[in-house]
Amino acid sequence: MLFIPTPTSKLKPILEYYVETVSIRKRSYKTEVYRIKALSSLLGDLVFNEIKPIHVVAYRDKRLATPHPRDSTKTLATSTVKLELMLLSHLFTTAITEWGMEDLINPVEKIRKPKAPPGRTRRLSPAEEKKVLRGAWRHPNKEVYAIIVLALETAMRQGEILSLRWENISWQKRTVLLPLTKNGDPREVPLSKAAYDILRNHMTPLSEGRVFSYTSNGLKSSWRIFVKGLGIDDLHFHDLRHCAISSLLERGLNAIEVASISGHKSMAMLKRYSHLMTYKLVAKLDPKPRAKKDRPILRDHLRAYPAVVTEYTHRVDVDFPDFIDLRLSGKTADQAIEGAQANLLRKVVTLLCDGTVPPEPSPPDTICLPTHKSRIEIISPI
Repeated sequence: MLFIPTPTSKLKPILEYYVETVSIRKRSYKTEVYRIKALSSLLGDLVFNEIKPIHVVAYRDKRLATPHPRDSTKTLATSTVKLELMLLSHLFTTAITEWGMEDLINPVEKIRKPKAPPGRTRRLSPAEEKKVLRGAWRHPNKEVYAIIVLALETAMRQGEILSLRWENISWQKRTVLLPLTKNGDPREVPLSKAAYDILRNHMTPLSEGRVFSYTSNGLKSSWRIFVKGLGIDDLHFHDLRHCAISSLLERGLNAIEVASISGHKSMAMLKRYSHLMTYKLVAKLDPKPRAKKDRPILRDHLRAYPAVVTEYTHRVDVDFPDFIDLRLSGKTADQAIEGAQANLLRKVVTLLCDGTVPPEPSPPDTICLPTHKSRIEIISPI
């Protein structure tokens, strides 16, 4: 018999229904299942419309005091508990907006959320980096060395590296395509010489298929053993991304260029990664004057381009005639145009990083509109 959630149902079956109808469509499905189990174990016997803020507060405090499963000397991270509360809140919102429970009150909205700790600033020292690379080179699985070099050279996330496929590597352009990233958009990542060489010469290139055989859990396990064997304290794999982004900034790339490589949509998000070595900034306090012809001209290339905006019944498409592979869709025109602006910026900066001059914007009056629902919008990347 098909379960239909009602305000008087207990939370446990409603959580199970949420998993089957909502979580299943998310990329975070597997991690959401763990959060659902935690919520169900402590709140599952409560009637849905009888859950009050005091119940959620009790849940929050109990979870914050729960020992960490891998280190009993620590408690669960506040971010873990916060994500569980966000999921519970979304469950109530979904019930109100989509399951016909308009009179339901979301008890999570009224409580104080756990304050997230400051973002990690852990970064490898030069000596530690050499130690990590030497240890990885001697590792019995040659993939470990390649994965670590790619993380330090490209700033790709662990999941992005493990999802690499040979058919998405362009040896001629020296780039790798990530069809699906954390923020939902595809991204083309330029390869440094070291990153290119590690894929071309250290690994065994194929025409198609996965580059690495590691699973996410497999690499996590290998990483813990590897770091422990090196005797390096408190080093997460994700810290390599911090190192890579900071290194890119120290090499002279500006924030826009780094964001196009790292995939950050927000400059504020990027800022927390840029833990620049202080001593390397000293030389920039008294910069030597440069000839005008040598000054960066990035802004000169960030020009506005004409876009064709086509509104359909349930979506809006934005196409750039000057970039045939650049298209973005959204539920509303504003959403689609905002996303198109971000993609345009990423496209232009990626071309510049490859040493390619972006095309001249086409005159709007030379563009043919595909349908009567289409119009021209001039979109600037900044």
